[in-house]
Parts: sequence; C-alpha cells; structure tokens
Amino acid sequence: MPIRTRPQMTLETRAKLIMLARDAFGRQGYAGVALNELTSAAGLSRGALYHHFESKLGLFEAVVDQMDDALDDAVERATLDAGGGWRGFREGCRAYLRAMLTPDMQRIMLRDAPAVIPNFANRPRMQLCTAQMVASLEALMGRAVIRRADPGALTNLIAGATTSAAAWAATRPDPASALDAVGEALDRLLDGLELDQG
Repeated sequence: MPIRTRPQMTLETRAKLIMLARDAFGRQGYAGVALNELTSAAGLSRGALYHHFESKLGLFEAVVDQMDDALDDAVERATLDAGGGWRGFREGCRAYLRAMLTPDMQRIMLRDAPAVIPNFANRPRMQLCTAQMVASLEALMGRAVIRRADPGALTNLIAGATTSAAAWAATRPDPASALDAVGEALDRLLDGLELDQG
C-alpha cells in the first residue's frame, strides 16, 4: 500500500471538509451549519478546520469557489458543444440556468453567498467572467451577428436578468418549471438582439 505524503493528506482533508460543508450548507444554509457537527462528521478537531480554512466564512468561500468552478465548466462546455458564436453564447446562458436546478446551488449560490460573502458580485472571479462576456458580445457585434449596444451595459443586463430570474425561479413551488419558463423568456429577449443573417 503506497504511503501518502503530507501534502496528499492535506489535500484529502481539504476535499473532505469541502464536500461535507457543501452538503451541510446546501441543506441547512450558512447560518444553520454548526462547525462542531461538521468537524465531528469529518473526524477532525475544530483546530484542524481552522488550520485549513481559518473560519467558517473561509470554508464557505472554498465551497463557493468549487461550485463556481463546476458552473464555469458547465457553461464553457455548453458554449463549445454548440459551436461557439451566438448559439454558443445562448447555450451558455441555458447551461447556467440548468445548473441552478439543484437545491444546493439555489441555497448556496443564489441565496447565501450574495448575503454572506463581502462584495460578492464584484469579486475578481466575477470581474473576469464579466470581462469575458463583454469580449464575446463585442466580437458578435463586430461580426454583425447581434445589434450594437454598449457591451458593458448589455453584459450586465443579460447577466443580471439571468441571475435574478434564476433566484426567482428557485423560490417558486416548482423550480424546474419556473426555470424552463425563465429559459424561454430569455430566448425571447436574446432573439431581439439577433440580426437577420439572410
């Protein structure tokens, strides 16, 4: 049996804590999670948790970072699978909405993270996503695929509407049906940007 190195054990402990925390935050919300219960489930001391994450907020931010990674991957995969361009952009928006179907995404990313993480909407990761979206829309305008508008304003309008609508759908009695309705409404909005290619 191979001997695990200290860095391997550290990574395994972090991964275990993040996995347990994601489940707990997803079910109970940020305020409802007691660190003692989390460390007990992980078979660790509270001191070990603080060694890896410094605080409950630090652990929560690590969970959000992991969820952001998965969300970015889903959007990028959908964009590429659709062949990029305008169709890819639209499919990326749809992939974001599909990701929001899971209860832990709804609870953590749509409700708790904006309320708990300081300056959540303006963190570096969000600024990078915004810059990429601006560049995509500028390129589409440059190729006369969509109507011209201020790309920064358009990016914030589309991203804001999509995120707000996903948060709204998460509060409906049937979130899946509500998200389908949001996707259809988003399509109608994006249809209005498209230029006739004929």
